[in-house]
Amino acid sequence: PVKHDSKSVISELRESGNKVVMITGDAIMTAGEVARQVGIIRKSGKAFPPTYQLEYSPSTMKSPDADNLLSDFRFVPLSKSAEQSDELTLAPSKLDRLRKLAESGEIALCISGDVLQKLVAVIVGKDGNNIFAEGRVQDEKQILLHEAAQKVLKDIVPLISVFARHAPRQKEAILAAFNLGGFCTLMCGDGTNDVGALRRAHVGISIISAPEVEAKQRLAVDTISQAKAEQRKERKKKGAKSSSRVKSTSALEKSLKQLQEAQDELDQVELGDASIASPFTSRMVSIKCCKDVLQQGRCTLVTMLQIYKILGVNCLVNAMILSKLFLHGVKQGDRQMTILGLVVAGLFFFVTRGKPLPVLSAVRPPTSVLCTQALLSISSQFLVHYFAMVIATEVALSFVDPFDPSMIPDGPFNPNTLNTCTFLVSVLATVNTFAVNYRGEPFVEPLRENKMLWKSLQICYGVLFACALEVFPPLNDLFQLAEFPDTVGGEAMEWIKDGSDISDLTFVKALNQLVQYTGFPLFMSGLMICDTVLVFISERLILRVFEKS
Repeated sequence: PVKHDSKSVISELRESGNKVVMITGDAIMTAGEVARQVGIIRKSGKAFPPTYQLEYSPSTMKSPDADNLLSDFRFVPLSKSAEQSDELTLAPSKLDRLRKLAESGEIALCISGDVLQKLVAVIVGKDGNNIFAEGRVQDEKQILLHEAAQKVLKDIVPLISVFARHAPRQKEAILAAFNLGGFCTLMCGDGTNDVGALRRAHVGISIISAPEVEAKQRLAVDTISQAKAEQRKERKKKGAKSSSRVKSTSALEKSLKQLQEAQDELDQVELGDASIASPFTSRMVSIKCCKDVLQQGRCTLVTMLQIYKILGVNCLVNAMILSKLFLHGVKQGDRQMTILGLVVAGLFFFVTRGKPLPVLSAVRPPTSVLCTQALLSISSQFLVHYFAMVIATEVALSFVDPFDPSMIPDGPFNPNTLNTCTFLVSVLATVNTFAVNYRGEPFVEPLRENKMLWKSLQICYGVLFACALEVFPPLNDLFQLAEFPDTVGGEAMEWIKDGSDISDLTFVKALNQLVQYTGFPLFMSGLMICDTVLVFISERLILRVFEKS
C-alpha cells in the first residue's frame, strides 16, 4: 500500500520547484499506477495525461532519422486509451518536442530496465552497428556508466517520470545521468538494491523497511483520522451524548498509544546496508525525511551565508577604524571592547537559533558566499557605514583638541567626542549587520518569531539611541563615552584649516552648521537613523532584484 503521507510530501516537493521521479524494481504497470496515486504523474485538467513506455522497435522503412539508431526507440501507449504517435521517438530531432510535451504535462513517460540496457548497448556499440561506438565493453555496469551512454542519457532521463523494473546498477546509472545533466540529486531508498544509487546521489537518505510495523502504523493513523472526524461531528451536534464522546476519546487515546508503540518498534529495527551507504538515515518509513533534509539544509545554508556576510561587513568597518581612523587618534576603551564582544557573541548565538519554515519555498537560496548577490550586499552595506563613519569623524574632529595626548595614535585612551562618535557608529553598524542580514522568510522563521534575537536587537538599538541622546548619563559613563559639546567655536576650526583643501573645509563647515542648528545629540541620532534606513533599503532592493531574476 502507498504510504499515507507520500502524496502530500511529493506535492510540496513539486510545488517548491523540485522534480520528482520514481526509480523502482516493480513492474511498469504497477509503477505507473502508484505514480498516479502519489502525484508523480499529475492530472492535466480532470484526467491524467496519457502514459507512454519506451520500447525498442526497429523500423524497416527509411526515414530522415534512419541513419540514427536512436530513432528505433519509440514511446508506445501504456494503456489502450492513449493514442499511438510515430513522433514520440528518441531521435535527436524529436527530443525538443518530447521535452515540451513532458514539461507541460501533456504526456507521462516511463522506461523499463531492459529497454534502458538495450538503449545504452546501442549507444556504446556493443552490437557493432552504432556509428557512435567508442569501444567494446562486456560488463553491464561498465556499459551503463560509459561516457558515450551517459552523454546521451543526460538528455533523456529528465523527460522520464517513472523508471520501472530497474536493477541496482541501472538505478545507479540513472542517478549518474541526472548528475551529468547538471541536476542536484537526492535519492531516498530502503533496501540493499538502492545502495549504488544512494552513493551516486548528491544526497542519499535511507529509510527503514519494516512492512509489519508500517501496517500497524497505517492502521493507527487511519483510526486517529476517523476518531477526529467523529469528534468534529459530535461537536456540531448540540444534543450529542456524553457516552459517545467518551467512546471516541478513548478510541483516539488507544490509537495514539498504538502509534507510539509502532514508533518504538521502528527504533529497535536493525539498520541495513542502505544506511551504511547513505549520509542520512531516517528511522521512519515515510519519505517526509526528504522534505526535512531540504528544509534543514536550506536553513543551515542561509544561516551560514548571513554569518559570513555579517563577518564581512564587520571586518571592513573594523579595518577602516584600525587604519584610516587610527591615524586621527581613534581608540576604544577596555570596557567598550568587552561589552561589544559580549553583545556580538550573543547576537551570533541567537542568529543560529532560527528554525526552518514548515513549507518549502520555490525560491532557492544563494549557493555560495562569493556569489554576486552576497558580494553586492556586503559592498553596499559597507559603503553606507563608511559614509556615516566619515561624516561622524569629520564633525567630531572640529570639537577635539588637537594637542590632546590621547589624539596621538599610540597615546592612551581618553574619552572624547571623536572616540564617542566613532564608537556609536561602529556599534550601530555591527547591530545593523545582524538585523539587515537576517534572511527570514521564505527559508527561516521571521525575525519577530526569533524572540531572543528580536528582543536583543531592540535592546541594542534602545541603548545606542539612549547614549546618543544622553538621556541617562550613567549609561554613557559605563560605556566610557564623553559628553557631547553644545556649540562650536571659531578656535576649534583653526587647526583643521592647515593642510585641508577647500572642498573638505566647505563640507566640514556645512556639517558644523547643521550641528549648531540641531544640537550634537540630535545630529548623531539622525545620522544613526539614516545609516539604519539606508542599509535596510539597499538590502531589500538587492533581494528583490535577484529573487525576480
